[in-house]
Amino acid sequence: MAVNRIAYFLAGAVLGAAGVAVVRSGKGQELLSGLVQGGYGLTEGVMARMETLKEDIEDYMAEARYTHEQKVKEEVAREREEAAQAAAAAVAGTAAKPKGSRKPAAKAAKAAKSGTKPASKSGAKPAKGAKSKAAKPKMSAPKGMPSPETV
Repeated sequence: MAVNRIAYFLAGAVLGAAGVAVVRSGKGQELLSGLVQGGYGLTEGVMARMETLKEDIEDYMAEARYTHEQKVKEEVAREREEAAQAAAAAVAGTAAKPKGSRKPAAKAAKAAKSGTKPASKSGAKPAKGAKSKAAKPKMSAPKGMPSPETV
């Protein structure tokens, strides 16, 4: 085990010394310069591909956002159209019925348009602003003060 470690150390030292000798010579500098240039070229190529990929993703996102907005606009338009058709059908349905066959809901709608409240059969409430026939409670004065009726 110890022999293996010593062998690896010696091999590393020999290769390191050979590397230093090659770099100091003119051939080693050219080789090192070529490796660095290749690294820069590789880096530029990767960055260009990443930029292209980024632009493609932005395009896909913009297209998806536009498609989503169009679907939402179509849904809103469809809902408005359905509401308009339902309102037209409701108006056409109430206008086609004879006067005597109107339902209480139709009376309530008519009363809402005129601004009055319809009277119900079980207990009529007076309309807003109308005076009630019930007597108002008498006002009582605080303790030690004469009542307003006796003054």
